[in-house]
Amino acid sequence: MHESTIDLCIVAGRRPKLLRKTLESFSKDVFAQFSFSNAFVNIDPVFGTEDDAVACIEVVREHFPQAVIYQPEKPGFCAAVKRLWGGTRSDYVFHLEDDWTALTTIGLQVLEPFLDPKVMQVSFHTADQNWDIARKGHLHRRNDYARIFGIKIPLFRTFPKFTTSPSILRGDFARQAAALMDETRDPEKQFYSGVNPALERMAAPYDNYIFSPRQTPVIRDIGRDWRDQRQITKIIDNATSYWVEK
Repeated sequence: MHESTIDLCIVAGRRPKLLRKTLESFSKDVFAQFSFSNAFVNIDPVFGTEDDAVACIEVVREHFPQAVIYQPEKPGFCAAVKRLWGGTRSDYVFHLEDDWTALTTIGLQVLEPFLDPKVMQVSFHTADQNWDIARKGHLHRRNDYARIFGIKIPLFRTFPKFTTSPSILRGDFARQAAALMDETRDPEKQFYSGVNPALERMAAPYDNYIFSPRQTPVIRDIGRDWRDQRQITKIIDNATSYWVEK
C-alpha cells in the first residue's frame, strides 16, 4: 500500500492569496506525509485578473516546481476535473481545490480504507458538512427514492455518493469517471442526480469512505468566507453550477 504511486490534482481559480493559504496549510500538515509522482494544476480564468493567474503559477511553482499547469481559455469546473483526473497516471489521485485548510495532520493512514476493494474514494471529513459519523458510519451514501403518482417514496436502500471535495481516489476509478463526465454539468452531481446514467452505473457498485479518525472534521472550507465577503453565490440549475455576483 505505502509503495503505491500517487498523483496530485488541484483545481484553482485566479485567487493567489487563497491558493497560497491552502498550499501552505496542506504542505505543512498533509503533503509532507506523501511522495507525489506528478502534480497537475488547473487555473481557470475566473474571479481574478491575468496578473492573478501569473501569481497563482508562482505560488504553485514554489511548492511543485515540476507541476503540469493548465490554463484553459474558458472556465469550467467539470472540464477542469475531467482534464486533471483524466491526465493522471498513478495508482491513486489526491484531489484538492484552492480554498481549503487542514485542521490536523493527515498521513498515510488515509490509504488504509482502500484495503477494501469496494472503496474507490476516501473523502476528508469536512467541517462544513453535517456528516454524522458516529451514527451513520464512515460510508458516504445517499437514500434512494421512487416516485409514484408524483409522490416521493423511500426505497429503503442506499447508493454511494462520490464527491469532488478534497479526497483520494483510486487512479483507475478517477480516470474512468473523467472519461464519462459531461463537461456542462457539475461533476459531483453527475454521480447521483440522474443526469449521467453511464457514470452512475459505473460508480454504483463501489463505496466512498469518509476519513474521520476521531469522528471529527479534518479539513475546513475557507472559500465560503471568501465568497461571502464578495457576495458571490453558487447557483445549481439542473445539475449545472454557476457563480453569480450580487
